Parts: sequence; structure tokens; C-alpha cells
Amino acid sequence: MKEPFKKKFSTDLNTSLLATLARYFPPIEFNEALIDVVNVLMDGLSRGDIYIDMREIPKNLELKYKGWPSFHMKALLESGWTKGDHSPIVLNGDLISWRRKHNEIVETIQKILVRNKPIKYLPKELPIRINAKSLEHLNIQQLEAVNLVESQQIILLSGGPGTGKTSTILQMLVKALTRNITLQIAMAAPTGKASKKLKDTIQAGIEDFEDPIKDKLSNISSKTLHKWLEAGPNGFRRNSQRLLKLDLIVVDEMSMVDLSTINGLLDSLPKSCQIILVGDPDQLLPIGSGGIWQILQRKDTKTNLQSNSVKLTKSYRNKGDIALLRNTLKDEGVDAFWRLLSMKKDSSNTSQHLSSLKNIPDPVISTLLNYRKKLKELTENCIHYIPTEAWESSMIEVEPSIEMLKLYNFIDNLLILCPQRNGPWGVKKIHEFLLGKRFEEEVQKWGQGTPIMARSNQPEIGLANGDVGIIIGDGEKRRFLFNVFSEEQRLVTRLINPSRLKMFDAAYAMTIHKSQGSEADQVILVWPRTSKNSEETNLMNFYSDDYEKRMLYTAITRAKKQLLVITNKEEDF
Repeated sequence: MKEPFKKKFSTDLNTSLLATLARYFPPIEFNEALIDVVNVLMDGLSRGDIYIDMREIPKNLELKYKGWPSFHMKALLESGWTKGDHSPIVLNGDLISWRRKHNEIVETIQKILVRNKPIKYLPKELPIRINAKSLEHLNIQQLEAVNLVESQQIILLSGGPGTGKTSTILQMLVKALTRNITLQIAMAAPTGKASKKLKDTIQAGIEDFEDPIKDKLSNISSKTLHKWLEAGPNGFRRNSQRLLKLDLIVVDEMSMVDLSTINGLLDSLPKSCQIILVGDPDQLLPIGSGGIWQILQRKDTKTNLQSNSVKLTKSYRNKGDIALLRNTLKDEGVDAFWRLLSMKKDSSNTSQHLSSLKNIPDPVISTLLNYRKKLKELTENCIHYIPTEAWESSMIEVEPSIEMLKLYNFIDNLLILCPQRNGPWGVKKIHEFLLGKRFEEEVQKWGQGTPIMARSNQPEIGLANGDVGIIIGDGEKRRFLFNVFSEEQRLVTRLINPSRLKMFDAAYAMTIHKSQGSEADQVILVWPRTSKNSEETNLMNFYSDDYEKRMLYTAITRAKKQLLVITNKEEDF
């Protein structure tokens, strides 16, 4: 490697990576423009993008060399780093990726394809007829998915919010049970909130069923994927040597599932287990590791899984202008979304507000102050229903009172979403306003009624990354109150000593990534926009329109009833 190269750039991570690549994969022709290629690939991984389209000019990276992509493509080809099965980078048309990640994707798809065999149920009891009335409300696409249960071991069910995914899942499970009532069935999702929502929705849909189907459906366990896999510091304790004893598993919110987790799941399931993967392909990808769901939706991948895939397109949940904005964004893109939002008047369920980046927007301040006041009041009411002896335990289940139910229902009423943690209108700025400039160092001072979010999986206390609880009590009685699923799949309320929680954040506001799997009656999206030519480094700059589109789509589809989008005034652009 040429000595001038070492002096040219600062010793950051990506430069060190380039130097390591040059050492272990000596290039045929070295061109310093390769640093831009490395930067773009690493930036892609930070967003979950494994494959980078070189035709798209990076918007949020300062390229050190001009002429992207022709100059950089030439440098890449001349380096020899895309030739052979052991090259560090894969080039497929205009797409580039790290070979290691590309190989992980290929191996994962192969694991799925190997399982793609005709389903064989061995009936152990007389078949039970499906009540025809239960299928009357399903459309052609949903019926197609239900019928796949009889023939396909791998089923991909995709669709946006309100397209009836959960209703379809329910009837798919019924179909499977009518073939064999003894099937061992599981439901899973990446987060505790998503797995609880799946369980609740299925539970609400079985009231009209009769036993034994009703009894069987009501007892299906729904856990986070990490709980099913018994995740620990050294990886998953469930694996090919210690399989899960399951005949069928439904995995919801697949857009959030990363490569490591889906591979862990595939390794831990018996070869005969039927797998139903469900998700919305338009949502964000998992940060840092890449998402398999969006890749499985690609045309070139689906050629191998076409007969296993059903996409639900008919929407049953009319959200008025929220749905209009969502559809415009999905079908016409980011610019069309912003044009529509700027032209339309405030409606019954959507509105827009312009504010200066210099301050937290007034609607956020007023909403949060009222929200905090009400949370504190509701939390104080709950204290009276906690037995005296409960405060002496490091963790204990407490009987959920009506007041606790009111508290959790109120927490779920509001989501304040930001595209980023730092910068103007970021999550950190909002929490600094409410909890003080040093709030991260002074967590012990966060008062009663402060919502908190677990930042790691802790199966020993029943918590998953992303679970939201609340601070209750003061002084020595300061505890965290969480709703969690017990091992018996009962929703229980646990009083937990703060010392038991490894990592947590305040949760008055959260990033859009953290909100995946959640819904709320009211969503406030604070979105600091920048012009296409802006050089502001503290504003959210997007690598591509597709990434911005996924961010917006994920944010606005969290809203069930009300959506407020707050953007900055033109003078801030």
C-alpha cells in the first residue's frame, strides 16, 4: 500500500477498515477513491441496507472524490475486489455489498428454500369442519393465504396496516388445527409489545369459536423471538442441538427481524415445522444487520417462493386522511407526500404545524406537559393498590387494579416520534426539556410517572428490548412498573427494583425505529426538514428517497386516530 494513502486520511474506523482490506486483499490497482466505496457500504449497514445501488448519489455523505458512480465503479473494478468467490465486495449489476453480508443473505434464503416442501399433516383425531361463516368476511387474497396452510411449509404473508393480516393469521391457524388438533403452535414477534398485540388480537377474534378449537387458540403462546430462542450473553440456547418442539410458528413484524435472529430461529426449528412469516415490506429495515423480509419480497427472490407468497392489498381500516397520506407516500413517493401535506387543510384526523428549529415546537410542549401531569396523577393513584410487603421485594407480581389499567391505557394513547436521537427536535432535546440537561447522568432523579423503555432483553425478569414501563414511588420505594407476559402466557404486572434493569431510556419521545411494532391513538411526528442542497450537519439527511420514504411510512402508520406532522419553517432550510 502506498505511504501517501496512510497520511491522506484521518484514522477513523472506515479508513482503518480500508487499510485492513488493502493489507489482506492487496488490490490489483489501488485508488484512494475506494475510501468512498467503503464509507457508502458502512453507512448502508448502519441503516440496515446490505445492498447499495451505486446509481443513487449519496445525500448524507461527503464523498472525498468527485465522479460518483463512474469514477468509483472504475476504481472498484480495477482493484479486483469484486472478482472471485473470496473477494471482499460483491458486485451484481449496479448493486454492491460486503461479501460477508451477501453470503449471510444467500445462506439464509437457502435455509428457507430447503424447508420449502409440501406440507404433510398426519391427522391424529377426526378432522373438525371450519364454520363457513367464519370465512365469509375474507377476500380472495386472504382465502388464498388460508388455503396455503394445507400445501406449503413456508408461507410469506405481506401487507400494510389495516389489510387484515391478523384476521388472516387467525383463519390460517384454524385451518391447520382442523387438520390436526394436536399441533404444537407458537406465535412470535421481535418486540414484547408486538407479541402482546398479536396475542391480544387473536384472543379477541376467537369469541365465536367453539371448543376444542377455541381452547387450543386461546392457549397458543406468543413471545418475543429472543424469548423463544432463550437468548443469553453467549447466543441462543435453542439451536439445532436443542430444538423447539413446534409443528407451526407464526412470526409477525418480519420487517424488524434481523439476519442473526431469523437464522437462529431456522436452526432451532424441526425440519417438519411449518413457518408463516408476516410483515409489512414498506417499513424500516433493522438497524446495523440487514433485514431478510424486504429481500424476500424482491422479484428475483420471489421467483423461488412465488407460490408461497400472498400480498394483501385491500384496506379494511379507513383512517381518513392518514390513509390518504400513507397511500400517496407509498405509491407516489416522498415529494408527493410533502406536497399533499402542504396543500391540504387540517382535517379531523391529520394536521400540520410549522415551527422554528430553535425551540421545541409549542404543540409538543403543551401536549407533553399535560401528558406528564396526567401520568403522574394516574401513577399516584396506583400506589394505593400495591401491598406494603411488595416494596420489600426486588421483583414481584402485583394484582393489576383498575387504576393500573387506566395508567397503561393512557401511556398507549400517545407517541411522539423523531427521526433521530440527536440534533434539533431529536429525542434527546425533548427529554432535556422535560428532565433537565443532565438527565442521562441523573436517572435517579427522574420523578414518579416518568415513562421508561427497556433497552436490552432480560428474560430473567420478563422484559424485552423496547418494553415500556413507568416509574412509581419515591426514595427507597422507587420502583419500575411493567406489564409483561409470564411463562404461563398470562399478562402480569411486575414491580421491579431499578437495580434489576440493566439499560433503560426515558420514553416521553422515541425514535421512529424504536416505535416499530407499536401503535397509538395520537402520533406527533417532529420532522426537521432540510433542503436538497442543505449542508447542515445537524439536520436529518437521508441517503436516499427510499430510506426517507420508509422512515415516514413507519412513523405515520403508527397513528390509529390522530396524526400531527410538525416541520420547520422555510427560514430554517
